[in-house]
Amino acid sequence: MMRMSPEEKKELDDWVEKEYPKSMKRIQSSTPFYQIGKFLIGVGVIIYIISAIFTHNPLRIASMVMLLIGMSIEGFAFVKYFQSLSNED
Repeated sequence: MMRMSPEEKKELDDWVEKEYPKSMKRIQSSTPFYQIGKFLIGVGVIIYIISAIFTHNPLRIASMVMLLIGMSIEGFAFVKYFQSLSNED
């Protein structure tokens, strides 16, 4: 492992202090979509388990729809996050 000189360490610390607030702002802008997507995927998994136990086809279809919607919303969250990376101030 390379050792950093004091100047390099200070330069890295200064860069982190400058960039960290921007990074947190980006993450917070995509978090609500990510949480909704994660919730819908979880609901889809639970519905799928119930449909497997009771062999009920409408539940299986509903679970697939919930999974697709959840994955789509999470995909949107990733796109929003990466767009915020390219729109730096």
